[in-house]
Amino acid sequence: MLVAEKTHHINTYIYGQGSDYVIQILREKLPDIQVLQEDESSPDDDKYIDSRDSEIMKEIEEQVTPGDVLKIRRENKAWSQAELSQRSGIAVPNISLMEAGKRPIGARTAKRLALALGCDVSDFIK
Repeated sequence: MLVAEKTHHINTYIYGQGSDYVIQILREKLPDIQVLQEDESSPDDDKYIDSRDSEIMKEIEEQVTPGDVLKIRRENKAWSQAELSQRSGIAVPNISLMEAGKRPIGARTAKRLALALGCDVSDFIK
């Protein structure tokens, strides 16, 4: 038995600087693509807010600790605590305690972590 499935549409919204360039690339790579452009002053703009201004994001940011951020940053690089220790000069037990929230991350330590992980110092200071 043959089964035919209808191709599903993918709706994607592209806004901001460089959006025209992205649309140009999409048109080159996908000649059958349909691009619907909205007017800059579209009334739909009132529906969208910056996610950083949403209540849910504010609640999440309040719950995330500097230790959580440290662990996420380290895991995103696929580094072990030992590798981060080697790159930052901070002992593995201290990294473990910081990630567990049992040891605060001071300013000097935050600088060393930020340098090793390639992120901003403010990620580790609350």
